[in-house]
Amino acid sequence: MRKLYFTLVLILCAGSLHAEKMRVAVLDLKPEAVPTVISNAITSIVRTEMVNTGYFTVVERDRMDAILREQGFQSTGCTDSSCAVQVGRLLSAEKILIGEVSKVAGTIIMVVRIVDVEKGIAEFAANEKTRSIDDIDLAGKRLTEKLVRNIYDQHHDTFRAPVKRKTMAGYYWRGVVPGWGQLYADRDTRGYGYLGSFLIAGTLTAGAAIFHYNAKSKYNDVPRGSPQSDFDEKYDTYRNSGYALLTMGGLTAAIYLMNWVDVIFLTKPGFSSSGSRAAHERCMLCLDRTGYDPVNREYRAGISFTYSF
Repeated sequence: MRKLYFTLVLILCAGSLHAEKMRVAVLDLKPEAVPTVISNAITSIVRTEMVNTGYFTVVERDRMDAILREQGFQSTGCTDSSCAVQVGRLLSAEKILIGEVSKVAGTIIMVVRIVDVEKGIAEFAANEKTRSIDDIDLAGKRLTEKLVRNIYDQHHDTFRAPVKRKTMAGYYWRGVVPGWGQLYADRDTRGYGYLGSFLIAGTLTAGAAIFHYNAKSKYNDVPRGSPQSDFDEKYDTYRNSGYALLTMGGLTAAIYLMNWVDVIFLTKPGFSSSGSRAAHERCMLCLDRTGYDPVNREYRAGISFTYSF
């Protein structure tokens, strides 16, 4: 019994050590030709997304500022490895996230690097870009996803928590249900809008169909020899219910069509290159995003023929 208890303790201890999270401090991204408020907003988004993954112990901003002020250290503009190492040692962090936010020809470009405090080198990097300030939250999520994927690919033995892979296959399959594809692509407002309007229109269409069926039955059940006014009344109700059914059915179909227009042409799903390659392995007739991939420095285009949901 003692042997069994001792073995269980060893297993639990080993598991707890194995599951220890990476301690990371996120420094403010340096603004280059962009307002500081934008770079600070992107920094907050990246920090929040790293916390939400559950894979890291992220040093709180207030605590980080307090420690650096106490040491008389100014972290503003800290974008090189030597500076990051100094900050990391002061914060007792294993890794430091540094980077820049710049604007070139109307495009906002975000570049981040993870610096190992002990080795003094940048181990991981990722970048993302967007043309609209309104999309910086989505771009920040995509940036963090790329960075986490890079870390996971090199540390999958100790980085146990699975990283969700969003694929083009999953996106288009979910487009069958209005709003689901948009939610999958992190377009929550659009997703809930399409889903809610489709459910409401569909419910009204179903109600109109039931009313039309009942009106038809009542019209057919008018006894022979009844006054013409009875036939006219029941027929008018039957005809108007048919118009209502056509109207609501048309509205439901229009919402469904608008959903697919949005899925194919308007919503921009920010799937990482690794997620796209995962789709290559398991998806049927998936259309990959074409164009230049700045992370892998290659041009990508193609169609794959396996299946994944």
